[in-house]
Amino acid sequence: MRNWMKIGILLISVVLVMTIISVGMAFAEEEKVTSLVVDPISGEPGAKLAFYGAGFIPGEKVKVIMAVDGVPFAFAVANTGGFVTVNVYGAFKLVPAGGIPTVMLKPGIYTIEAIGDKGSRATAPLEVLEKK
Repeated sequence: MRNWMKIGILLISVVLVMTIISVGMAFAEEEKVTSLVVDPISGEPGAKLAFYGAGFIPGEKVKVIMAVDGVPFAFAVANTGGFVTVNVYGAFKLVPAGGIPTVMLKPGIYTIEAIGDKGSRATAPLEVLEKK
């Protein structure tokens, strides 16, 4: 009978350890939060923008886009294929040649998306003001 009790206690201990490990791994995954900041957060069509990302996978290639009437518009620097590469700290800075698109754009709040080729994603709002 004592052997069964020892085996039962051992099994319960193993289950508890496995549970603690899996919960710890879940929390570790949740700690990695991606973020995207648009500077400035509002402007007229044609205004220059800068994008700052954090929490991405180092070396990941990220495309920063905005959909206008269902058409994606990519913000990029020339000769990059439309991507910015994340540094070893999981961050990037993108200062594209173009600013807020001047075509097919109405005043309102738009969503900017940073989409990484390794699965990371982040969004940020951009308010487009009426051109004066």
